[in-house]
Amino acid sequence: MSASSMFQKELAKIPAEMKKQVDMSWAIADKIDSLLKARGLSQKEFAHLMGKTEPEVSRWVGGTHNFTLRTLAKISTVLGEDVIKV
Repeated sequence: MSASSMFQKELAKIPAEMKKQVDMSWAIADKIDSLLKARGLSQKEFAHLMGKTEPEVSRWVGGTHNFTLRTLAKISTVLGEDVIKV
């Protein structure tokens, strides 16, 4: 069995909701990154506006952070645009 087929076999075992969570995390991270670039803000500047540390913002943009609704609301307020739409 090739490495690719073994990978595909293991990937198929991941629950659909976990795949969806990962997709959503990456989409939120991409949106934050795009908004920062559009506004000419560095992660350091954004962290200051949010009252957070630069490493924390870096994790947000890295796509692995599990956001609370409170944090998403604050990010949307600081950046002046919704990060997610429901």
